[in-house]
Amino acid sequence: MTQIPEVLPEVLAAGAAAAALVAAPLLLRARRLVAQLRTERDTAVQESTQFDVLRQSLVEETRHLVTVRMPALASHLAHRHIRVPGLLHPAFAGTEIDQVHRAALEHLTTAVTAERHRVDEAAQAVMRGATTVIQAQSYQLQSQIDAMQHRYDGPDIAADIIALDQLNEQNLRRIQGTGVLCGAWPGLTRADSHLGDVVVGAQSRIRGYHRVKVTSQLEVPVAVVARAVEPVAIAVAELLANAVHHSHGTLSVDVSLHQVESGACVVIDDAGVGMHADEVEFAAGLLSGQQPILLTELGDPPRSGFATIGRLVRQYGFAVSIDKPAPYGGVRAVVFIPGHLLTLLDEQAHPMSAMAPLLRQAPPVPRATPPVPTADAGDEEDGLPRRRRRQPTGHTPAVHTEKTRTPQETYATWSALQSGTASGRATAHTDHREGTH
Repeated sequence: MTQIPEVLPEVLAAGAAAAALVAAPLLLRARRLVAQLRTERDTAVQESTQFDVLRQSLVEETRHLVTVRMPALASHLAHRHIRVPGLLHPAFAGTEIDQVHRAALEHLTTAVTAERHRVDEAAQAVMRGATTVIQAQSYQLQSQIDAMQHRYDGPDIAADIIALDQLNEQNLRRIQGTGVLCGAWPGLTRADSHLGDVVVGAQSRIRGYHRVKVTSQLEVPVAVVARAVEPVAIAVAELLANAVHHSHGTLSVDVSLHQVESGACVVIDDAGVGMHADEVEFAAGLLSGQQPILLTELGDPPRSGFATIGRLVRQYGFAVSIDKPAPYGGVRAVVFIPGHLLTLLDEQAHPMSAMAPLLRQAPPVPRATPPVPTADAGDEEDGLPRRRRRQPTGHTPAVHTEKTRTPQETYATWSALQSGTASGRATAHTDHREGTH
């Protein structure tokens, strides 16, 4: 047998040691690689988890946009008190996601607003056409009722006819106001009219007209020019209707006429429930004529009085305010008519009606020697022409007790009121659109 050299174990041991020296770095490198791979794996898993969370948050945010924020915005455009929610996840604030969602809401606002205006314009066109027809028929009915009043003298029949006439006046006011709100022409052409007659004419168009007490502080026969008579009458009628409606049936509504530096004012005071600050602010915006309004924003049933006045204010140049303090705790409304819409009428050629409030008489000029009484001193005192004083209408206290009127009393009251509005009745009817004369 061949003998194994005694040095072989040593050689093998040396070889193993050499191999170990060579493999150690490789093993260390392998371990490092494995550790790096594990770290990358853990990072990838973590990033994958974060991506899943981000993706889920983005899905939830988009769903919140579509199902919550957009419907709330659409409702907010119709009802301003509805709040539009913000982001579901505040972490998106200021990010590109937030910017994209805001842009989507802005586009929706533009589209919804444009569509609402388009629908509102179409609705106004339909209402304008309908009110024109109904208004013309109401005028015809008014003419027939007027003829019947002259045909029948019996107090009972006359009282019934007058009740129909007054009801028709109320319907006509509502139809006329709706037409004006929708862009229609007021529908009447008038002559220059005394301011007192314009106010009394407006009084005849409302329910509870007998509760309105009109007095005058005017010293000269101020009149409204023809083109503004009907617009001012519509505005005053709406304010009177509002005052009567929002005050108790036993309370009067006080109306006074005043001449001011640059025009004239009609002041309407009621002792009703008043208005809250936010209501006054909203109403002031409508009355200014500068705030755009849609029919759908007027409520159901629509409260269109202030919006109608605002349309007339913008077109004709007078002003209406309700932000003054009311002496009776209710609402004070002031109609200011500037000088360019006023004129003076010759009282001999154009006398005021019997129901118009009397002019305030100026105090007489002191004289050194008392005038010698003459037979006609009552008509030509101090050598100046005087208005023949009519029977004053009187001014009842703010609180009074309602009583049942007999047919004769109703007939007498309404006949007198109608005589006051006769000068303000239509001299011609027209269905011109707004902006034409």
